[in-house]
Amino acid sequence: MATSYHIRRMFLLVFLLPILSAGTNMPDKENVKSWVESLSRNIENFDKELQVSTIRKKFDNQTTAVEEIDGKTLIQKMADQVAQMLGNKTEALKKAVEVAESAAAKHNYSETLQESNLVNYYKSKDPTYNNFSSILASNEKFKQPVNTSVSSVHIPVEIYEKDPDILNALKWSHALDKVFRENYDNDKEILWQYFGSQTGFMRSFPASLWKMTDDVDLYDVRRRPWYTQGSSSPKDMLILIDTSGSVVGQSLQLMIVAVKSILDTLGENDFVQIVKFADKAETVGCMKGFVQANYRNKKYLSRVVGNLSAENMANISKGLEYAFDQFDKFENSSEAAHCNKMIMLLTDGGTDNGDEVFNRRNFNRPLQDRVRVFTYAVGQNPNPTKDIAWMACANRGRFSEIPAMGAIRARVQEYVEVVARPLALKHTDFVKWTSSYKGAHGPSLDYLSHLVTDRREITSGDDFLQRRIKRDPRGLGMVVTVTLPVYNKAPSGSNQTILGVMGIDVTTEQMQRYSPTWQLGPGGYTFAINTNGYIIFHPRLKISDEIEDTPNLDFLDIEIENDKKKQLRKKMIDGEMDGQEEFSTFVSSLDDNYILEETRKYYYTPIGNTTFSLGLVLPHYQKYIMKIDADFTEAKAKEMISMLKEQNTAKLLAPWKYYKSSMITENHNSSQVVEDLISALQNYSQNPGDFNTNEMKQLYVDMNISNAHFLMIKDLMKLDFINPSDNSSDDSQTAANTTALFLATYGGLTTVYPQSESAQMEKYRDPWTSAYFRRALHYDQKYMFHAPYTLGPLDNETTPTVMVTHAVMSTKEQKKPSAVVGMVVTHDYLVNLMNMMSESSGSVYSCKDEDNVICFLVDDGAFTVAASHPDYNEQIGRFLGHVDAGLMAQLYGEVYLRIEEVDYQATCIDWGNQTSAAPLGFRIPSVTLLFEFLTFNWWNSVWTWAVVNLNVYSWFSPPPMTAAFQMEPKKYICSKKRAQYYFNPKFKEDVHGIIYPCNENCTRDYVARLVPKTNLLFVVISSACPDCYESAKSKDLIQEPVEMEIADQDICNQTARYRKNKQTNCYDFDERETNPGCGGPLSTQVSVLLVMVATLLTITLARLS
Repeated sequence: MATSYHIRRMFLLVFLLPILSAGTNMPDKENVKSWVESLSRNIENFDKELQVSTIRKKFDNQTTAVEEIDGKTLIQKMADQVAQMLGNKTEALKKAVEVAESAAAKHNYSETLQESNLVNYYKSKDPTYNNFSSILASNEKFKQPVNTSVSSVHIPVEIYEKDPDILNALKWSHALDKVFRENYDNDKEILWQYFGSQTGFMRSFPASLWKMTDDVDLYDVRRRPWYTQGSSSPKDMLILIDTSGSVVGQSLQLMIVAVKSILDTLGENDFVQIVKFADKAETVGCMKGFVQANYRNKKYLSRVVGNLSAENMANISKGLEYAFDQFDKFENSSEAAHCNKMIMLLTDGGTDNGDEVFNRRNFNRPLQDRVRVFTYAVGQNPNPTKDIAWMACANRGRFSEIPAMGAIRARVQEYVEVVARPLALKHTDFVKWTSSYKGAHGPSLDYLSHLVTDRREITSGDDFLQRRIKRDPRGLGMVVTVTLPVYNKAPSGSNQTILGVMGIDVTTEQMQRYSPTWQLGPGGYTFAINTNGYIIFHPRLKISDEIEDTPNLDFLDIEIENDKKKQLRKKMIDGEMDGQEEFSTFVSSLDDNYILEETRKYYYTPIGNTTFSLGLVLPHYQKYIMKIDADFTEAKAKEMISMLKEQNTAKLLAPWKYYKSSMITENHNSSQVVEDLISALQNYSQNPGDFNTNEMKQLYVDMNISNAHFLMIKDLMKLDFINPSDNSSDDSQTAANTTALFLATYGGLTTVYPQSESAQMEKYRDPWTSAYFRRALHYDQKYMFHAPYTLGPLDNETTPTVMVTHAVMSTKEQKKPSAVVGMVVTHDYLVNLMNMMSESSGSVYSCKDEDNVICFLVDDGAFTVAASHPDYNEQIGRFLGHVDAGLMAQLYGEVYLRIEEVDYQATCIDWGNQTSAAPLGFRIPSVTLLFEFLTFNWWNSVWTWAVVNLNVYSWFSPPPMTAAFQMEPKKYICSKKRAQYYFNPKFKEDVHGIIYPCNENCTRDYVARLVPKTNLLFVVISSACPDCYESAKSKDLIQEPVEMEIADQDICNQTARYRKNKQTNCYDFDERETNPGCGGPLSTQVSVLLVMVATLLTITLARLS
């Protein structure tokens, strides 16, 4: 019986199953080929709606001449204009420096000078002083209230503003107001002018309020990179940290903050290495040697130095021996400043002065080649300091004591004055241009973040931590600063010190105004880099008003790197003239979702009067543009008014300056631009020349073509978007599934039909900055399908739509970009097309068989455009890896390839939910004025000021408490990794295969084929296996940006990029240099009794208050 049963069962399986399953087979490659050919024919019929060839003919008919785009001529003209503009700023700067030096030389120093003796003295942080706020008026140029007749002064919080040195410098520097005004009147483009004094104050013109949003203002002009780099030559700095057991606790914490503060004074032209020592010495972190002091390296070093611990006995000689070894290794490196060499030694003191090491390793060198040594005795109760003071004095350095947290800023920056001596003695014109950074003024958040972090560890209950520290970037975006040192030329003065640094800001937007935008078109652009290869301006450089200065970004960090670009970058750094390169490169779309490969032309030339090099880029299609010679007449103005008021279509205008006096900005919407233009055209006769612009001439042509086009469409196709169901023609079926038609032109006009659909197109009102427009121009022979990108599933109430576009390239005279025409169709319409094309005799599944197969249309970036199964409606616009990870994993590598990028200028959010319940065992004093100014002449006034302004009582009377705090969320610069997919150029037509998801008990067959003349891939695949879910992450299918921690090995294994080795003249030695005061202000003993009396008095006064 059993045997008979099995025979019958086998018969059923072998003979009956194929019969029963007839008509239920998966489609094969031939089936799919037939389907796709049918789909392609249907898509070609879209031209009935889009009328690409008809629009092309209209533009051809309007073409009377073309202009060839000559990149060499364009870039040379721009370079000359920018050089002239920047040269004007340099000349203005020199005038201000001459006035400052003359005023200082003539000034008679007075010990008894009072604040009341100062004329037109306005404090940036005090709007009530001298009724400062009453003299300010709103100014669009500076984006805030200012006074363009006087300057205002900022003084750091830890500097006593009634110090005679400060008051005297304020008095003579008042003479700058006149030359600042003259510069402002003579150059309408000039912006902030300022003088940063070596004493610590900053005089800025025009006068304005200091816009710190918190009570604590830690800004000190002497710490800004433009000041440190403008006052001395580049530096090769080795920071040597004592991590022996004696520094454990407070001293080590002070050292860590001090090192971070030192790092903050370094710029991209400097090189740095950090070494720790106790009984042996070793480099801190994985960077084995000196590295460029750029943002990324300093951030890494700042992080790893925070992990230092203290143990073992100190051997300063071993530390110094190791330090000199590092300089010897670095001596012949091409990656170095090769200028000011210095060791910064931080220790708690000791009796080893390392004289034997210095005799062998430093004193035997020629004087001009010796390494400077700066020493810091750290901690409130340091060990003997005589020997470490000798090290500094014997090696052209300076000795300083750092007894408390507040002393760090003042003490650390003292080295800047010393290394500036050779430059000061030369009295040379030391013009320096900075890299681009955000805002002319404001404290370095890089340093503030370090200070906050360390104070959390020490005094986390302080009110300081209850507030978010940030600064106002003055609202002018990215700037570069040109600087010159101001020398002390007074007969009685010290000619080896500088008085300060003079600076003038230039926004990168001012430089970009000279870009030949009209000739560059939507895909072309200009950029500039400096001799380090860092970006000065570039369209992909991001600016955020809520975060710290933009980090140093290399040209190859912003553009996708290849060998040709490396060569281009080197040639630009070397200042090669009139260069031109043409090569293939990957280019990201404006929305960063797509990647394409195209041939581009790069032109480059140096910008005179600067250390910058200018680049100009043209895409492959930007070879010619329509040339319109006819003037824009009053008759055309009246006609344009009529067309703008026409009601059949919606007119969306890009926020461009169509006429010369236009005040339109990118923040204006289309309606405002249209209203503004109509108003201006109505007053045409008052200033006819105002309208004779390329933009206005092209807009007039575009508007005529657009109006005629949509009238023709409506007449020929009889479209009725209001009641589509009333139409019975085949065309009306298409119309019922088309929600909008539009035509976007080179002249910035987007015409939408019907008017009711204009809202969904408003975000694309500027065609040149819309990803769809540029992508259509690149793939000018294809219909481009685009579903609005979504990271997560759509909600149930959202009806998916898809944009279909095609470029219009007019061909008369020469091929040139004219417009992009498109329509918005419903997702259901595309599903119907798939269902119709897959209808067959029933031998295979069609797209309608929802229980058995799923049909997809996927675009060139691997985003889902259409899906036949209704359960997938909410997935339209998502990355296929999130929709069907198993399918995408199969397609990746054969159909799709990807480019992985790291965005080094991404922003992340720190939610700041941090608490601490540790007892506050001790407090770090906020400033060290007690130790600084405790002399009989100064004691009374300064001490009273310190008590009132700096809460000295809290130094000595820490409250026994536990601390808890919660910081506000804030943005910070981070690195994010993302991937962009593209069709494999080697993929021919189709592919098929089997997927084994989750386990091999369930298989899925699939066939995929490219849809000709589109950016689509058609895929048919078996239904998903039950109880089986695979994520994109599980298949390593990255797409959207994800924050990443750059591993230490990635930072340390990176190859240093080429930079110009000898960037400026080096001023690191002058035989006339002397070393007065090398022992620091604390070398003289302060009376212990006086300190005790002052402390008791402070506590008493504080308790009484």
